[in-house]
Amino acid sequence: MDNNEERKATAHTAVLDPDRRNKTALKTGLVSYEDALSDAGLEMHTYHGWPGRESLLIGEELPYYEVTFKGKIYRALARAKPGTTGTELYYSSNFELARAWAPGLLQSGWLLDPPTSIPNTPRALLLEMQEVLDADAADILANAYCIMSYRRHHGATYPDTMEPAGYRFDQVFLMRVREDGTVNCLYETPSGVSPEKWTYFLRDLDRPAARERLGRYLASGMAERDFGKDGAAAMRAAVILRHGTLGAYDPLPFGHFAEVFKITEHDTRVEREVGGRRR
Repeated sequence: MDNNEERKATAHTAVLDPDRRNKTALKTGLVSYEDALSDAGLEMHTYHGWPGRESLLIGEELPYYEVTFKGKIYRALARAKPGTTGTELYYSSNFELARAWAPGLLQSGWLLDPPTSIPNTPRALLLEMQEVLDADAADILANAYCIMSYRRHHGATYPDTMEPAGYRFDQVFLMRVREDGTVNCLYETPSGVSPEKWTYFLRDLDRPAARERLGRYLASGMAERDFGKDGAAAMRAAVILRHGTLGAYDPLPFGHFAEVFKITEHDTRVEREVGGRRR
């Protein structure tokens, strides 16, 4: 890698869109203007038998994020430049990025200043929304909802409310504001914790079917052994952010970390995705 080339997201970077992991800057969590548009034309169509992302389309526009905040929805989109038709719609050079807001989930709206990049991590999206909404982090975490995450988990359909349960920013992105005003995101590896172990924990946190197993693991006290005192506290905080409570579970019997988190069930490495795939 060129010394001047910025490092890209790793398997243990929490990304919003896994398909753009290798185009996401590790430090900023942003995808450049050019990279965001590089496959836009193909993603809007079925290509040689492989489906694109047509289900997420809004007309002829491909959304990168959809966020509601106090009765309005805000989006970043890829759209064809005016006058683009036919086969021209397959070439990224004929697309542009846009920001827009609307008064309803399925209503047309108005353009805002266009973005120069696209956020692909929770922290990058929060910073983007602070700029777009001119609001502080605490207000956004408490009042913004990630509609794109909802659509990914519900067959691309829209919810019947702008505030779907479980998709508020602090819940879906595991974010909280510390007393000193800084933002803590528990999709990022806590200090002193193995990135690999934290990714396995997040996988279970994001899978409803694994909730009981995770609850029993935390109840057993084994988390302190495997993740350390601070890591175990971060695990409990993440569960509370996601579910509102730790819940009451019978402790798991003694077991090794690899057995509890079913590492041997996976033939390929586990990558960190925000909100998982809800399975």
